[in-house]
Amino acid sequence: MHLIYYDEVKFDPPEQPSYWLGGICVSHELIPEIEAQVSAIAERAFGSAVLSKESEIHGIELCRGKGNFKGRDFGERLTLLSELLAIIAREEVMLIRVKVNPANITHSGDSPADIAFMFFVEKADELLRAKSSLGMLFGDYDEPAIGTSVANLSEFRRGSTRWARGKGIENLVDTVHFAKSHHSRMIQLADVHLYASQFMWGDNSSGWRKAVAEVISASRSLSPTKYKDWPQEARWYR
Repeated sequence: MHLIYYDEVKFDPPEQPSYWLGGICVSHELIPEIEAQVSAIAERAFGSAVLSKESEIHGIELCRGKGNFKGRDFGERLTLLSELLAIIAREEVMLIRVKVNPANITHSGDSPADIAFMFFVEKADELLRAKSSLGMLFGDYDEPAIGTSVANLSEFRRGSTRWARGKGIENLVDTVHFAKSHHSRMIQLADVHLYASQFMWGDNSSGWRKAVAEVISASRSLSPTKYKDWPQEARWYR
């Protein structure tokens, strides 16, 4: 059994012209070890490994020095980022990433979020099939998206994904499970992965962004096992 934890970066033009959905796929046997690694990083950063809002790790806060990382030394934050990316770069941690570019969509009535979720489910099921494994989805708790995601996965599993080339979904089981990000180290790790992925599409030629981009590049942690960019490439700056 594999567990897939995912998060989103919302479509928010002009700062964010794409909708991103990305996650990590890990064997259930490996979860305790990875949880312990992320918790150890949280304990060094905050003095506690107990799951709480005060010890929560978000990629954007870590990189930009906000939230729980407000006032923290930049070098310390880069070190923490490097350690988290090293976990993500492990061979046993598989990555799934979808990027939808709404400005280039001319023929769909579905929302960017629904399109991204459909593609994400397809790619997750492909990965599980290649591993001859079953899997379950775990998402960051986002009230508006919960009902839609559950209904969509149920529809896909009973028939196929939408559109002319819809695919049958056979290896994802049960429903989509949701948890607040401060209740799950694995969802926090998925958050860091997705933030780092979309960060590299920005203008990182100078300042703090250049330093962060160098850490991300050096980690070799961003090559997705399965991905979908649709309809075509779009650049953004944030």
